[in-house]
Amino acid sequence: MPFRGHIVTIRSAALLLAAGIGLARSADVSLAQDWPRYPVKIIVPYGAGGITDVITRLVADRFSRTFGQPFVIDNRGGAGGAIGTEFAARAPKDGYWIYIAGGSPLTVVPLMQKVSYDPVKDLAPVGMITKNPMTFTVHPDLPAHSLREFIDYVKARPGKINYSVGGIGSSSHLAPALLAAREGLDMIAVPYQSMPPAVSALLAGTVQMFFGNITDAIEHIRSGKFRLLAVSSDERSAAFPDVPAVAETLPGFTMIGWHGVFVPAGTPKMVVNRLSDALAALRNDAEFHRILGNVGIDAVAGTPNELAQAIQSDIMLYRSALTAAGLLRKDAAR
Repeated sequence: MPFRGHIVTIRSAALLLAAGIGLARSADVSLAQDWPRYPVKIIVPYGAGGITDVITRLVADRFSRTFGQPFVIDNRGGAGGAIGTEFAARAPKDGYWIYIAGGSPLTVVPLMQKVSYDPVKDLAPVGMITKNPMTFTVHPDLPAHSLREFIDYVKARPGKINYSVGGIGSSSHLAPALLAAREGLDMIAVPYQSMPPAVSALLAGTVQMFFGNITDAIEHIRSGKFRLLAVSSDERSAAFPDVPAVAETLPGFTMIGWHGVFVPAGTPKMVVNRLSDALAALRNDAEFHRILGNVGIDAVAGTPNELAQAIQSDIMLYRSALTAAGLLRKDAAR
């Protein structure tokens, strides 16, 4: 009799466990179907006014129209994006917290400094929003009209060519550092506290080269104040179709900026799917493409898997770039 009682107890526990799992799944389905019932917060790990903030506001406006609830921006800048990213990683997993950022807080910052979040485990990708190349620009007075001519010019003048850096660990630091390491170039990095003075330094001729995000240089490229020699995407930019990609001269050299949508890991899958579907709809949003295209950014609306793969690829890429720049954390080298 005791043995039979144990069997009944085990069976009862199993039935209760199955019922509990079923109720939890039903709750998740119900949440996703009713979601969102009230405003959704979008965490941006930078202050207002930057390109990440601008892209987020475009997406928030479209999500608000799609879902019938406000999507409210929550700017939490600081520590190269690490403060806002940590907040997003610890945010409730109820579908009412979203995170939008470029790749740096997920692929560069954790390789430079200790952070309290895991960029792969703590945030679930929803999809990529945009891609943009880095632009390799020089002062018009420099007698180089192609990337190969520039490389030869620098090799003939070791330690004589300066490039501006709009922040330690920024794309304008890592892209030229990786190029210099690959080609054996002796150039001098001139650091500035932010991107505007770094760009102004090339305008003034204080430095001879700037290799950074297209959004920082496009105005001066179009006006002829910067000479664009190449773009760092794997193919030519739609904004400058006559300008070669760096990879056409240096095969395999690709460095792309991007922005993506994430949620705290553990957010109901059906919420992630609904957000991903809404993001995919932006492929057909002509105004969205036009606004971003004006500043050289491509709207892509990629899948969660594509975004996850981009993060993994960039972690490897930026480990090499940070090593070249002397910024890789010692315990991150592997």
